[in-house]
Amino acid sequence: KFLSLKNLEDLSLEEKEKYYQMVKEYCDSLKINIESKKISKKLISLLAPHLRNYKLEIYGDENIPKDDSAIFICNHSNSHDFFTTQEVFHELNRNVTPFGASDCLSFISLQMFKLGDVTLIDRDSKQSSLEGLMNFSKKIIDGEDGIIFGEGTWNLHPIKPMQKIKAGGTQSAIITDKVIIPTIFEYVEVPDVVDKERELYSRCIVQFGKPIIVKPEDNIIQKTKLVENTMEEMRKDLWKKLGIDRNSLDDINQQIYLNHTYLKKFDGFGFEYDSDHEFKY
Repeated sequence: KFLSLKNLEDLSLEEKEKYYQMVKEYCDSLKINIESKKISKKLISLLAPHLRNYKLEIYGDENIPKDDSAIFICNHSNSHDFFTTQEVFHELNRNVTPFGASDCLSFISLQMFKLGDVTLIDRDSKQSSLEGLMNFSKKIIDGEDGIIFGEGTWNLHPIKPMQKIKAGGTQSAIITDKVIIPTIFEYVEVPDVVDKERELYSRCIVQFGKPIIVKPEDNIIQKTKLVENTMEEMRKDLWKKLGIDRNSLDDINQQIYLNHTYLKKFDGFGFEYDSDHEFKY
């Protein structure tokens, strides 16, 4: 029986350790072949540079464990995130499984995600989300890096650095006994009204933060909030270095914001963003 976060916090440390050991043993018992998608993931990583019209820069990779897998909790901005993940982790010579939703995908996107070894869930189903988290954790135990877009949907807010982070990544870190690497994908937008989504960005900066260790005795909600706060500060620091002003709505050019947001939602590769559907997440 899998426990809710509330019921978990009512356990003693000894009970928590026993519980997580049982969950890890359950994950170990799952049959998943992590080698089967290596070739298709490599092909997607080679395709990815041709789908972007901006520079890709990677910083902070010294924070990634060299001889162990990890869980990367990342912000979520647009339809490029899947391809950025495949390209960056291929560049770093690491085998990655993303955690993603199937309920919002077109047929083409769904097939692409499957080829990219995305651990898929239906966000409307608690059972699907639970099974997905167990499969995701199994792959990480077996040696893959896991990347999870903790906000659960795109952050299209004009000034807010992060939406609220979900607790799944923190739970998986305890189950797998892996560190969390807070990660920011910062797509630097051009300061102009443009006609195509392909013209939106001048560069994408991928910044890996320092590892965060999670243990069974930790409060999952508090630890998740720590990850969220860390990512907020990482993103604000990037904005400061890049000269991006998003301190208040007065800093935002409304015409450019609406133009860019519309193109992200409706002109991206293989995906359209349904605000009514995404609002509940």
